[in-house]
Amino acid sequence: MGKRKSIKNSRIDRNYYYILLFIGFILLLFLFNYDKIKNLVNGPQQKKDKVSIKQKREEITVLDVIVHAKLLLGVTEENYKNHIGEDAIYISIGVDRSEMDLNYANIIITGQVELIGGKIIKGEEKNNGNKQVLEIEDPHDSQIYFVTLYYTKSRNVVRDKTLLAIVVDDFGIRNNKLLDDFCSLNSNVTFAILPDQKYSKHVMNKATETGHETMIHIPMEPISYPRDNPGANAIYVHLSANEIKRRMENYIKQFPLCVGANNHMGSFATTDESVMRNVLQVLKDHNLYFVDSRTSQSSIAYDVAKKMMIPTCENQIFLDTPRITEKTLANKIRQLKYLAKDREKILVITHCATQDRYEFLKEFIKEIEKLDFELVPVSELFKSKLPEII
Repeated sequence: MGKRKSIKNSRIDRNYYYILLFIGFILLLFLFNYDKIKNLVNGPQQKKDKVSIKQKREEITVLDVIVHAKLLLGVTEENYKNHIGEDAIYISIGVDRSEMDLNYANIIITGQVELIGGKIIKGEEKNNGNKQVLEIEDPHDSQIYFVTLYYTKSRNVVRDKTLLAIVVDDFGIRNNKLLDDFCSLNSNVTFAILPDQKYSKHVMNKATETGHETMIHIPMEPISYPRDNPGANAIYVHLSANEIKRRMENYIKQFPLCVGANNHMGSFATTDESVMRNVLQVLKDHNLYFVDSRTSQSSIAYDVAKKMMIPTCENQIFLDTPRITEKTLANKIRQLKYLAKDREKILVITHCATQDRYEFLKEFIKEIEKLDFELVPVSELFKSKLPEII
C-alpha cells in the first residue's frame, strides 16, 4: 500500500509540474504578443500627434526660421539680403539701433534656429560690437549659413526718394500708333510682353530700341478658366513638371532680350506651390527676376521666389482698376504716398489695351515726377545699395 501511495504522489507532482509549465508558456506568449492582442480587442492604434508634428518640423529649414525671425524683428526687405556662395549661404540683416541692439536680434535668431535642431557652430563680434557673425548648420542637410547682423541707419533719418517701378502688361497683340505712344513714355517704364503673339518679338525689339526694359508676361491659369482664357500654351496646374519646363523654356527662347517675368492672369496657378517652383526654377536657371502680379490675394508666388533666392517683388497697385477717371488718378496717388511711408521700393502695374490707359499713365507719370519718387526699371529694384554698415 505504501508503495502504491508513493507512486500516486509522484504522478500528482508531475501533473502539477506540467500544469505550471503550461501556464508559464501561456504567460510568455501573452507578454510577447501584448500589442497584437490589444489591437485585436481595441482596433489598430493611430500614430500620436507628436509624431506627425515632429515630421512637419523636420521639413522646416534654417532659411525658413531666419525669414521668420526677420519678421519677428520687424526688419524691412531693404535690410535683408542673401546670396548663395560656393561654400555656404550668406545672409545679412540690418537692425535699427534705436529700436533694438544686436544681442537681442542674436537671441531671437538663435532661438528660432535651435527650435528646429539647428546648430550654432560659432558666433563672433566685429567692428567693436557693431557687427556680429553667426555660423549655423542646418540639421537636415548640413547646409552652412553665415548670418551677419549689423546696425543700419535709423528709420528716422531722411531717406532718398522712394524707388518706383511701373510695369505695363499685355504687349504683343497690336502694332499700331498706341504702341508708338507707349514707347514714347519715360524710358524707365517696363514692358511685359505676352509670348506666342503676332507682334511679340517686334514689341521686344522696339521697346529695347526706345530704352525700355522688357519682361515675359507668362500666361497662367486663372480661377475663372475656361471662361477667362490666359492664351496659347499657358501654364496650367494640371501640367507635369517637364511640360511646364518645356513651355517656360520656349517663352525664354522667344524673348532673348527680356530680363525678367511676371504672371498674366494666374489667380489659380500662383496659389499652387508645386507649379510655381517649376516655373521659378526655369527663371532662376536663366538669371531672370520675377514679379508677382498679385492677381489673387492667396498668391504664394512671391514667398516661394524669396525662398528660392530669386530676385523678386510684388505688385502693390493696379493703376487702371476699377476704371480710369480723374478721381481714380487722385486715389492712386494717395495710395502711393501712403505706401511710401514705410517702403523704399514700390511696383505698380497697368495695361496697354486702350488709348485712355495711355493718357492716364502719361498723366500719372507727370504727377509722380512732382513728388518724392524716382521712376526706375524693375531691375533697378534689385540693384539698390546695401544699407550702410557702421
